Amino acid sequence: MPKKFKSSKKISNEALSTIVAAVAKHNKTLQLPSVTLVATSAMVAAREACAAKVDAIVEECLAKNVKFRDSKFDLLNDRRNCLYASLISETVYKDIAGTKRITDLFKNPVFFLNGASPDDIKQGSVGDCWFVASLAVISNIPGLLEQLCVKKNEQVGVYGFIFFKDGDWVSTVVDDQMFYKIDPVTHSRSLYFSSCYEERESWLPLMEKAYAKIHGDYETLTGGYTSEGIEDLTGGTASMMFSSDILDKDRFWEEEMKQVNKVTLMGCSINYQESDPENHGIQSGHAYSVLNVAEYDGERLVHIRNPWGKIEWNGDWSDQSDKWTPDAIKTLKLEDKDDGRFWMPYDEFLRIFTTIDRCRVFDATWSVASSWIPYNVEPRSSGKFQFKLNQPGETVIVLSQPDTRYYGAFNAEFIYTLSFHVYDQDEKLIRRAKITVPYSRRSVNCELKLAAGTYTVIPHVHREPTDIRPDTENSSTDNAINPSTRIDDVEVVVDPVKMDKSSYMFQQRKATLVRSMSMARITGRKLLGVDDEDYEANNNKPKQLEEQRWQLMLGLRVYSHDRAITVDGNPGVHPSLKRPQEGRLDVEEKEDPESVTATLADKKELSTEPEEIEEEAPQTSVKKFAFRKVYLENRQ
Repeated sequence: MPKKFKSSKKISNEALSTIVAAVAKHNKTLQLPSVTLVATSAMVAAREACAAKVDAIVEECLAKNVKFRDSKFDLLNDRRNCLYASLISETVYKDIAGTKRITDLFKNPVFFLNGASPDDIKQGSVGDCWFVASLAVISNIPGLLEQLCVKKNEQVGVYGFIFFKDGDWVSTVVDDQMFYKIDPVTHSRSLYFSSCYEERESWLPLMEKAYAKIHGDYETLTGGYTSEGIEDLTGGTASMMFSSDILDKDRFWEEEMKQVNKVTLMGCSINYQESDPENHGIQSGHAYSVLNVAEYDGERLVHIRNPWGKIEWNGDWSDQSDKWTPDAIKTLKLEDKDDGRFWMPYDEFLRIFTTIDRCRVFDATWSVASSWIPYNVEPRSSGKFQFKLNQPGETVIVLSQPDTRYYGAFNAEFIYTLSFHVYDQDEKLIRRAKITVPYSRRSVNCELKLAAGTYTVIPHVHREPTDIRPDTENSSTDNAINPSTRIDDVEVVVDPVKMDKSSYMFQQRKATLVRSMSMARITGRKLLGVDDEDYEANNNKPKQLEEQRWQLMLGLRVYSHDRAITVDGNPGVHPSLKRPQEGRLDVEEKEDPESVTATLADKKELSTEPEEIEEEAPQTSVKKFAFRKVYLENRQ
């Protein structure tokens, strides 16, 4: 009988009361709108673990009369490991003059100067415009971003943050060391990576540093999607769509655009390089923040910001447009300056920007439950999830795989694309969910209204090879638990690098985080932070046999107003261990979800005898992967 993986994220009544009371009290203090961070069972534990770590560091540093130096992310003594994902990285961060503490770089530094604002933000020398744009979006909601810094001591130089990764909150602490550069003309010092316009305000560079730390290094932040950044900062659900796929633009304005900063946080971009680009001021391959929308004098307008803090739209309703009247300037609070903010007509917004990043966010009345299972793609395993709703209402379902950004320089053999079907307790198909933007693969979700009852979610995973193929004779096999680091097997057109003991240790340090996170899901431990000691104690012993054969981990999150919602994951039997069985097939084996074309059709009855399917060899897709790689590199 296959082991049933119970959700380790079920919230007890006592913990739930603590979460709701704390969030309500905090929101009231900050006078927040309805949008807030999603409260999960691990959120309180992660915050408490983070605060306790900061307190312990402060006590120790004061006793020794020293400032905090983070041994796990030491910019001065471990520069290469903090900057680069690999020893053979082609990225070079030029003109880094050195490392100094914020207190040595600027006079009277402060964490916040009148709170966080989109106008604080200026992107630095790493291609993380997507993350910086997501910070601009949430800093537009008063008090929301402030909740991410759990505790700090500016005297000692220690800062504790939480982020939402792979379905729950994790924490980390960083010191106040920063990379800096020197202007060749003025000889003044400034931060090398992102900074606030008032450089003595430190919340942005410190938060970027903490985000880089949980992913291993700064280079790993290069290229990404604004919606996923917002998800990591709020606990919401990310999705993307092509603007050309919108069927009814009026309906999209009413249902989506007018919900910005209420139900949805949004970004946008142009996802290709035009051979003869239109001179409109919008940069292709670059992420922008959607700050607000408005209707004025019969016009529908969108307020947008460039994370560079400069270079703006130059068409109708731009800062220099003749459409601005004194009343319009007063009503829409226009400031005529090159600050990266601009208004543009809704129709032009949809015409110019090809991709819209959306993140569904939640207020304190929502709760979330989740579970992870190991999964096999080829041959396909019979894993499934079930969740139980005790009351009817809106429900958001998210199927996800571990964030590949964690893997950095590791050589993923395959790219995985997710989809799923939702069935009710009568085995009737309720909804099919699949991604609409092919290069946004981290998760897929759907939102629907459900009656009380038990529902089954059947995942489907399609895989295609990357353009990096391992030497299968001389390297170990990748699996979900223990990704290998086969740097020797990659052909890279750079100077050869000798893989000595130091190089090997470099790669092993990068692999530790991935292995620990994957093993935590298998054993049911809650990951409270990015360090080994941040794992919650658990008496379950790691599995040594069957789990090591699985190819992937899949997670399901279900958001609902039902406080007692539960999610259970059942991986089924590994295909290599499955014996032929007669009789009626399980629901997950009746059909391949991708073979069904009617999204709301009743599930047809199939033969009880399984068909013999001739397995085809996987086809390489170098061209597709190359396009995705180039696109990500251009989103800077």
